Amino acid sequence: MDTNGVEVTILPTDSPGYVFEDPTQRALLSVVAILVAAVGIPGNILVMIAVTFSKRLQTKTNSFVVNLACSDLATCLVLPFQVVALLNDSWPLTDPLCTFVAIVVWVGLGSSIVNLALIAFNRFTLITKSRTHYDQLYSKRYLVLMLASAWIIPIVLVTVPPLCGLGGIGYSERYKICSADSTHPLSDVYAFISSVLVEVPCLIIIITCYVKIYRFIRAKNRELFSNNASRGENKGNAQSAAFKRQVKVTKNLFLVVCSYIICIMPFAIACLIPPSYPSIPWVSIFLIA
Repeated sequence: MDTNGVEVTILPTDSPGYVFEDPTQRALLSVVAILVAAVGIPGNILVMIAVTFSKRLQTKTNSFVVNLACSDLATCLVLPFQVVALLNDSWPLTDPLCTFVAIVVWVGLGSSIVNLALIAFNRFTLITKSRTHYDQLYSKRYLVLMLASAWIIPIVLVTVPPLCGLGGIGYSERYKICSADSTHPLSDVYAFISSVLVEVPCLIIIITCYVKIYRFIRAKNRELFSNNASRGENKGNAQSAAFKRQVKVTKNLFLVVCSYIICIMPFAIACLIPPSYPSIPWVSIFLIA
């Protein structure tokens, strides 16, 4: 009570403020998460099987596609635990399990985004640079390092900040899922570090690479049309066919990347704007999907 005898309610300093309490919305998100897992688990496994057993598909570009499938599969495998969290008002299982689920989700999503940037850079190098330059840059050693970096970067950005006291990871009272601990005073800083610092640089790389690819293809097509006669019809046609095959592959990958960008951008923007808490659950499901 204050000095006038009026009862005063003091909120705890770790109060999450906004809380995702609507049971209908949580049930709807749970259904979407289950559908994503039901489609994503077999789909990503089939991608890995196809590349493993088909020598024609065992290319350097597809090594990044398989890496992407692995990260997506990891995320899909723990989605049922997020459904358990969403359908309960508190986490009903052990805290270490929730922390593990949160780490897998954040690392899996981060790895997916880094892989998309690596795919874009791979296509940029293959299309615009000489074959010798491409083979040197994508030697077995460097290829392994690139594939490993897609996991190391998100792992570092997810685990190091909590170890330095810049946030926590586990059950989120605010969103009722296993994610960043919203009761930590620096939870917004942690969300910024572990998500935006991956998404924004990767998005810049992706856009830059595909813009440069588009400009190169446009110039190359003009060159092929004007020089085929002087080079000889057979040689010109062979070069044109090989170039067109790479362009077709790049276009297909570009469409995949565009769909990812559409899903990633709302989440990245929401993380930059703290008052957008109510939108986070919905943009997060687009990110996972």
